[in-house]
Amino acid sequence: MSCLPQVFSTFRPVVERWYLACCDDAGVTPAEVPLKLEDLALEVPRTFRSEFAAVTPPPAVRITWNGLASLWAFSQAVVRVGRPMFEAQRTADPTAGPPQLAIGGELEEGLHLFELSPRLSRNKFDGWVDWAPVPDPDAVGASLGGNRTFENALGWIMRHELAHLRLNHHAVAEPLPHEAKEQEFQADAQATHWMKGSLQVDPGRALETRPSETELDLERRALGMFTGLAWVAQFELVPHGNSSTHPPVMDRIGRMIGDLRLADDSFACEMLSYVTKVLVDPEGVWPPDQEVPTAKDAAMEAMFRLSRAVAAFKG
Repeated sequence: MSCLPQVFSTFRPVVERWYLACCDDAGVTPAEVPLKLEDLALEVPRTFRSEFAAVTPPPAVRITWNGLASLWAFSQAVVRVGRPMFEAQRTADPTAGPPQLAIGGELEEGLHLFELSPRLSRNKFDGWVDWAPVPDPDAVGASLGGNRTFENALGWIMRHELAHLRLNHHAVAEPLPHEAKEQEFQADAQATHWMKGSLQVDPGRALETRPSETELDLERRALGMFTGLAWVAQFELVPHGNSSTHPPVMDRIGRMIGDLRLADDSFACEMLSYVTKVLVDPEGVWPPDQEVPTAKDAAMEAMFRLSRAVAAFKG
């Protein structure tokens, strides 16, 4: 047995509480569609791998501890790496070129957590990593921000799996590739709709001014949703073939940005661009020969670069 169920044991009641909120949005109860936290994967039997899945019959949402741990590490990395990049950009001299960050402290820890995430996704761990923060739902500091991002990332993924069940996607036993990919887009859209709720940007707010608490709530949720799909993107940045069931992450995030209707100066979009840069080209200068006037433009530029990077790995 892996150590991960024990290491993340304090998160079990928290995740179950988050799942209850997801079920409320989906119009079901945990008794009707239980959450199953499992040690071993189903898709590749008797392996310790990341897995988030809607299964039926009977209907359930199934998550492995490897998936939970990998997503947690990735969420912690997003905050530790993205926030210093965001703050450096805000204080930089626009005439002096891109800001240079010293690698150390939380930033260095975040880079290591990005490396830990894929390891957690596919290996059995007999003991926790001694340099990494201990998973704690009551943590403070950077881990508090990471936990909030993790909550929203996991919340969106669980809603996505519930959407598959509510949309009756399992009625088609063996969908054709284009049908399977359309089902993923539908589940994405439904999960995003549930999680966004009635939250909207403030139409009267001037760009680069502080958003209202309602808009900040939307931004935090958006960052979590982006994190959930960016976590998937890291597995496309290795040699792989074309998926017959899932659309490219770039296309999924592009649709999500449209559905969320965020402001042009969106904090979540800017953070997404930084995270993508770290995953794809941490040493590069983005963009080298043109300006991207808004945070949303930067996010879409990042998705274009992500698409090119993923294409280079396809077999």
